[in-house]
Amino acid sequence: MTERGEISSQLATQPGISEGSPGGPGGTHRLASLPAMDLGITQLADGFARVVGDVPPDRLERLMRTPLRRPLLDAIFWQMPKHLDRSRAARLSANVRWRITESRSGDADVYDLAIMEGRCHVSRGEGSEPPQVTITVDRVEFLQLITGNSDALQAYFRGRLALAGDIMLAAKLISLFRIPNGGSSRRP
Repeated sequence: MTERGEISSQLATQPGISEGSPGGPGGTHRLASLPAMDLGITQLADGFARVVGDVPPDRLERLMRTPLRRPLLDAIFWQMPKHLDRSRAARLSANVRWRITESRSGDADVYDLAIMEGRCHVSRGEGSEPPQVTITVDRVEFLQLITGNSDALQAYFRGRLALAGDIMLAAKLISLFRIPNGGSSRRP
């Protein structure tokens, strides 16, 4: 992550990724290939989705009040470019702002998503471009939504998710990203 809060999506475009050797930083070990890494990312996302589905909302809320909140949200948003269906997003140009709120204080973590020509760029904080849609959702509902353990439409009608701006764009976002299957029998 850079000083400006940008979350890099370079891994999505690299044929391989250099990584430090097990003996220390600066090694030249090369991971086998991006498709193999994508499979690992998919498995990790699905596993995270199952965990979120199995944990009661009050425990998720407690987690999101700890110092782990920021790295967890950064990791989630860092993964979004990897879950973008590039063919469906090929002709789309959109700026989406996510406001992930704390239910008691109203404090928010803000992330901007820029989608252009099948690519996605994420930055922490409000970007310079105005968003076409702003999605405001509490932290627990956000975790449940992005892991497939909640339904966006139901969250909207229950008042747990608010939209400002282009509502049709917000509805289209669901089809642009691969959302893990939570696999929990307990769906809100």
